[in-house]
Amino acid sequence: MPEYEIHIHCACCDGEHRLLMKVHLAHGPDHKQSIAKSFPAGFVPPQLLAIRGRNALCLKTGKKFKVENDDQFLLVPTPFL
Repeated sequence: MPEYEIHIHCACCDGEHRLLMKVHLAHGPDHKQSIAKSFPAGFVPPQLLAIRGRNALCLKTGKKFKVENDDQFLLVPTPFL
């Protein structure tokens, strides 16, 4: 089953930060893509639902920001080792 890293589009610095979290999805994107674009029909796997509405830390500014929508969460495929 393919493995994905979770990255967040940062509201503070407009960059991306890794969440240090990985998920396994049977049907995910083959390239970096937001959760919103990966699951346009609205069915989001339960392991991704758990990260909605969380606060994140900007690694550049040190400020916390709320991750408010699925466009901010990015799925990044990881290579098999």
